[in-house]
Amino acid sequence: MSESPPDSEPPEKEPIPSVLHSFYEDRPFVSCTRCGESLKDFEDGFRISKNFKKDEVIIEYALCMPCLNSMLDEASEESKQRLAEFQAEHYREVSGFNDCALCPKEFDQVKDAEYGLVGVCHGDFMVDSAMICHGCMEAMSEIMSEETRRTWDRFREENFPGVPSDFEPFPARPAPSVI
Repeated sequence: MSESPPDSEPPEKEPIPSVLHSFYEDRPFVSCTRCGESLKDFEDGFRISKNFKKDEVIIEYALCMPCLNSMLDEASEESKQRLAEFQAEHYREVSGFNDCALCPKEFDQVKDAEYGLVGVCHGDFMVDSAMICHGCMEAMSEIMSEETRRTWDRFREENFPGVPSDFEPFPARPAPSVI
């Protein structure tokens, strides 16, 4: 029996941390915010996004990979190109909530302001994670086309009545493939 090469091993899994549980439901996310289906039913996994102002949750949602990909597909070609260029220029090989995935800021530098946390999950486990500082979220928002802004507005209006209209938590980086 031969050993598998190290790069063929599945990603290391850890339980979904409580910071990525739904603040409003006081439990782990169970359904996709967009389609309503059970998150555990998606073989490709799902992504949890939470934005904070200090320690207050501003917005939170979980999207199954089909809904996430559909939303990304709805973005304009102009926005996709600009986001790809931004991420190619700024993406850092960091994971976790201690460092911004797009600039050198550390959590201690942003915890008293606004920031976002993202977790790519599969079942009850998180397989990747990132922290995005408010400055990087704003920079990505500024490069989005009006067409893409309208897509986000529709998602926000359909799922989060009462969230300020100028709130723009765009995806920070393409979601890694979850197997």
